[in-house]
Amino acid sequence: MLGLIFLNLNINAQTSEYKIFYFSGKPKVIEKGQEKPLVRDSYISSKSKLKVPGNSYVVLTNKKEVPMGISNPGEYSIADLNEIYKDVGNANLTEEFFDYIANNMIEEDKKVRRSGGVYRAVGDILIAPFDDANCIEKEVRFDWNNPKAKKLYLKIYDVETWEQPYNIETTESSYTLKYDSNIFKKGKDYAWTVYHGKDHPQQGTILRVFRFVDDKWIENFNTQLKEINSGENKDMNRIKTIRYYIDNNVYPRMK
Repeated sequence: MLGLIFLNLNINAQTSEYKIFYFSGKPKVIEKGQEKPLVRDSYISSKSKLKVPGNSYVVLTNKKEVPMGISNPGEYSIADLNEIYKDVGNANLTEEFFDYIANNMIEEDKKVRRSGGVYRAVGDILIAPFDDANCIEKEVRFDWNNPKAKKLYLKIYDVETWEQPYNIETTESSYTLKYDSNIFKKGKDYAWTVYHGKDHPQQGTILRVFRFVDDKWIENFNTQLKEINSGENKDMNRIKTIRYYIDNNVYPRMK
């Protein structure tokens, strides 16, 4: 029994209080001279360093569940992280501070999706929904770039049959599409794009996938959401909710 207790204390001594809550880009943890990818919700070893390259963003939490975003490139030891948290000061945490972290997470997620990241590359003209979107409302707003009000066609495809239920001519830069059970099936994949011609777009044109989630999906989603929001720290609950939306490709995003 004494041996087991001693081993447990030794393990705890090797772990810092800092946990990886969220990251984008390609940050690493350096352990014993080796770079390893970050793992969500894992603790950083007390002898490790956090490496944040350019175009990356990391959100840590400490034992009090205080979040801290790091975007400045560099290597951060545990001592460095201690100093960062000392500068924050737990007593000065405001709603604006949590909003800042939350907004950065949303913006960094947008950057990842625009640049391809772990998702499929997307064209400059398409804005929203992002690729592989789980649409949780009965209306979907499609947005794209059309600053000169050119005549374009919003095209919706069934990705199994490649039938085209919608081919909408417009000079606008957005269109709101309502769910129609006679056209769409919940849980089924569809694709959208915007093209300058009425006919099918040429090969290589970017298509983004979306779906109207089915009842079982939304039930599971709401159950987990309720659990997240049962926490005592309402500001942290909001940040956890935003992470949950990001992880599940939910559209529209929580604001």
